[in-house]
Amino acid sequence: MVYSLSFSRWHQALLAALLLSLVLAGCGFKLRGEKPLPFTTMYTNIESNSRFGAYLRRSLQASSPSLQFVDDASAAQVVLSQLERVQSQREVSLNSQGQVEEYELTLRLTFQLVSNSGQLLIPPSTLTSTRTLPYDEANSQAKAQEMVTLYQDMEAQMVGQLVRRISSDDVIQGYQQGAGTQGEAQFVR
Repeated sequence: MVYSLSFSRWHQALLAALLLSLVLAGCGFKLRGEKPLPFTTMYTNIESNSRFGAYLRRSLQASSPSLQFVDDASAAQVVLSQLERVQSQREVSLNSQGQVEEYELTLRLTFQLVSNSGQLLIPPSTLTSTRTLPYDEANSQAKAQEMVTLYQDMEAQMVGQLVRRISSDDVIQGYQQGAGTQGEAQFVR
């Protein structure tokens, strides 16, 4: 009888998993995979040898495997320009001895995406990420490493946001519809 009870629970678990997968499939859920971009060449002034630039390139190519980065803006179908990238920290709170207890870390990226015909696909836009870092002078080396790790996490989050923005339906449709139109945008190198 114990055997048939566990067999029954196994069937119930299998049935529950099957029902869950049907519900998810029925609502349109699917894992994020490749989303081919309509353009195959891109130029960016974001340094490829920086951690941020390398991660951005890998993420864009994982999303759209046919995408190639070129070294000359005039040879690219689109230009991703980093207009500003600022990493900052400010003191948020001090203890009674005037020592810092907490920092606010901020990473801000301003960018635009322009087609080779000059069409502004993404107007100058700013992504901002902020984290709070509790600080203890006695553990300054550990906190310095934690600060580096937090900035890296913020960069990874920002790359994800940037990739989603570039691969959004409005950008793809804008590129496809305006492939031959001229705009007022200028490339920033």
